[in-house]
Amino acid sequence: MPLALIVEDTTDIAGLIEINLSQIGLECHHAVNGRLALEFLSGKHPDVMLLDIGMPGMSGWEVLEQIKDRWPQANFPVIVLTAFDDPANKLIGKLQDRVYRYMTKPFNPEDVVQAVRDALGMAS
Repeated sequence: MPLALIVEDTTDIAGLIEINLSQIGLECHHAVNGRLALEFLSGKHPDVMLLDIGMPGMSGWEVLEQIKDRWPQANFPVIVLTAFDDPANKLIGKLQDRVYRYMTKPFNPEDVVQAVRDALGMAS
């Protein structure tokens, strides 16, 4: 069963994502901040990560930098889910080799499911 790591400080959003991804056969783990996501990653790597950028304590961009430094061999795709719709953040997302897709909130849950399917090479 593919594993999705959801890194999102808003539990309602994470719950919505988790419900939708479990319906297509994914196991989900939710980390409410970057520190907990990195703790999880020290023991297990997901098949896909859904990452919020604007989190307290450690931004999603900082999480990506930590992953690159600690686990350079990790190659799971990252789908960015963020309220930041500005050109600067979109450019940062394009420059990150791990970012598979950059999606802005509010989002349609079906679009997130399709992005995960695409990232994992799953049939629709």
